[in-house]
Amino acid sequence: MKTSVFSDATLANQCDLVERKFITDPVAGSAWMLTYEGTAYGVEIVGASLLSFGAKIEVTEDGGKCKLVATFAKDPDTASNPAAEVPVDRYDLDWELVQASVFSIPAATIEAKGYISAAQYKKDITDLASNGSAYTLDATQYPAGKVIYQLLTRGDEHYEFKVPVLTRVRTYTDKYPYRTVIQQRETVYVTSSLISAFGIPSSIQAILPVDPTGTDTPADCIWSWKLRGERLTYNSGTRRYEESLTWAFRAWSNQLYNVA
Repeated sequence: MKTSVFSDATLANQCDLVERKFITDPVAGSAWMLTYEGTAYGVEIVGASLLSFGAKIEVTEDGGKCKLVATFAKDPDTASNPAAEVPVDRYDLDWELVQASVFSIPAATIEAKGYISAAQYKKDITDLASNGSAYTLDATQYPAGKVIYQLLTRGDEHYEFKVPVLTRVRTYTDKYPYRTVIQQRETVYVTSSLISAFGIPSSIQAILPVDPTGTDTPADCIWSWKLRGERLTYNSGTRRYEESLTWAFRAWSNQLYNVA
């Protein structure tokens, strides 16, 4: 540990720093422990100083000699400059299976937009399948409609697809200044914007899905990441926050959400 005015806080002939210790735990996180010995008066003064910088203080007395153990949730050398703190991030990439109406197939939404109306497109195809009639729409102009017609005649009204879900769990102390601010109107992020806005590391960037193009994009939608889960917990024992953000990647409406 580097020397600093905080880790080397002493009171001449009254309280001396006798030990520095760094502890790391995969669950509880890291901790810096500074041990002082001295008089009751010296320990009281030094303890008050360290307490103001976020230390957890434990004092024991034995035969008139006091021992103070100050535990920091972050390197005390950065205590005077919270902006220098580097949070600890953990990422999880998972997949969820989603069922949707066959009429939400991207190519079908594009066809429906060029039809009389989207509602009429759905009604005409549904009626043909329900009545056992042949597919009478122009199969060249509405090929996705024919696929839906065939699915409906087999009784398949939904299809299944997977949605990538990315979660970042960030741990930091109560002095960290760069916390996520809840937005009033939701924003969806194209992959490049998500990387830039949230500092996604290159190791995670490499495994993110490529943005689909062309007929893989439904009408009035954009492939992007939407924040769908936010959780913040605080551990008073370690004086640490754990912030969890979860984004889902799919074709989100560019009419309902801000696009970044």
